[in-house]
Amino acid sequence: MISPEAYKALEQVVGTEYISQDPQICRAYTLKDRGFYTSEARVLGRDPACVVLPGTTEEVQQIVKIANRYKIGYTPASTLWFPQAGPRFDDCLFLDLKRFRQLDVDPKNMNATVGTGIIFAQLQAEALKYGLYTMVPGGGSQVGVVPNHLIWSFSPLTYRTGMANRRIMGCEWVLPSGEVVRLGSLASGEDGFWGEGIGPDLRGILRGSIGWFGSLGIVTRMTVKLFPLHHESLLPTGVTPNTFLKFPEHRMKWYNFTCPAKDALIDFMYDLGHAEIAAAATRVPVAWRYIAKAESKEDFWKRWNQSEGKHEEVTGSHVLRVLLIGYTSARQLEYEEKVLMAIAEKHGAQHRRTFQGDQSWMQSADSVSMWWLTGAFMSVTGQVDTIDCGIKTGVEFAKLKSEFTPPIMPDYGDQGWFQTNDFGHSGYLEFLNYWDPNDTQENLERVDEYYQIAGPKLLIKSGALSFFIQVDSPLTLDSPNYGPDYGKFARKVKDALDPQDNCNPPGILDVIDNVVEEAPWLKAKKDWD
Repeated sequence: MISPEAYKALEQVVGTEYISQDPQICRAYTLKDRGFYTSEARVLGRDPACVVLPGTTEEVQQIVKIANRYKIGYTPASTLWFPQAGPRFDDCLFLDLKRFRQLDVDPKNMNATVGTGIIFAQLQAEALKYGLYTMVPGGGSQVGVVPNHLIWSFSPLTYRTGMANRRIMGCEWVLPSGEVVRLGSLASGEDGFWGEGIGPDLRGILRGSIGWFGSLGIVTRMTVKLFPLHHESLLPTGVTPNTFLKFPEHRMKWYNFTCPAKDALIDFMYDLGHAEIAAAATRVPVAWRYIAKAESKEDFWKRWNQSEGKHEEVTGSHVLRVLLIGYTSARQLEYEEKVLMAIAEKHGAQHRRTFQGDQSWMQSADSVSMWWLTGAFMSVTGQVDTIDCGIKTGVEFAKLKSEFTPPIMPDYGDQGWFQTNDFGHSGYLEFLNYWDPNDTQENLERVDEYYQIAGPKLLIKSGALSFFIQVDSPLTLDSPNYGPDYGKFARKVKDALDPQDNCNPPGILDVIDNVVEEAPWLKAKKDWD
């Protein structure tokens, strides 16, 4: 419960319209049953005790100070897209940040200043008007721009646009104390064009590898980098739910290649980076092709289960998907296509027909299809490392996954989705998993073991620093393997900025350890200190 005195103080900040303790309204913000069904959601998920919707940075400051005064834990979120964006403790004050609607595009300096309530669909639509674009995450364009830049922020387009920590130019950050810090050139004015200069650059603490998931304060606005595209129209086409953006094929074009072997596909990726061409390069898992062809969930399973030799089909399929963009002119695309075809010929890759439109990366419209195979989808690991490290980790996870199938959906030895970033200077692996959230308790406990026990151990063995490490892996297990002071340093930062531990407890450092301790089926498998 929030005390009457605290509630009255909060109400005076935002007004009666933007605060509620109504159980039905609070239930809408719960962590449980919201799509991921992870052990974190099932074990720790709670309904908030109170929901408040601030509309300005000053209101957020006042709310945080009130929470500190009355010792109330609080959780901030905007689009509620991930399990960490929900209350995981009793008597939670929930801050819904959807009212932060600022969206200002600066076409000259190629950036946009956005509030925490803006999603990628809105930003991308505005950017395209000026011949600019940004990457859209695989989770979909309904994802919030600010939280996604703070947490992960990868897609095949990061091959060209680069990592999110370099795309953050400036931000307005309310610390757990209620103080405001403005990073980059936002520290001296309203123009966030310069992330490294004028004001402080604390992006290493603010974000690090993957961010703090709201447990180190609240960012209310951010200036993010945009990138030049072209001024040709991407025409919305089709009827919901089968909608897409039609490419102007003289400026944008997909190319699919069937490679003779996995090594040939990997070498193909490296050569693209060496040639510094393309906008994206990603390996296509076989299941995704079945999803694209299926007309329904039932149709998918009919197609997926009916043919013999599925293991051979999956492990023997090596399809590389490449996006070319003529950023400067149609002649650029013509040139890059010649280079692309020469590289394909070198590696014995066969060009195959492909659909010339976009449903995923410019304005994601098909992300929901990732979930309807079984009702639940998650990646047991995601990592940015060398391409070789990602490939080897995927091979080991395919072996491990076979031990947990069922209840994990059979994918017949698929070794994960991988791509290149930064023109091939780094690789990206995501190991995909599907399971039935309505399965038996016994099977759900097996899924939990795969994510919270077996998977983290394999990552340590593989030497793969997953960017899910602080989300699906216990810190007490990981910390000694990623440097003797890894956990100690992170905890010092958290304790220094949030000494009351009010901001989104249990923080990212403790949450999975708490899950393991509170779930008997996981605690019984724990064999580390």
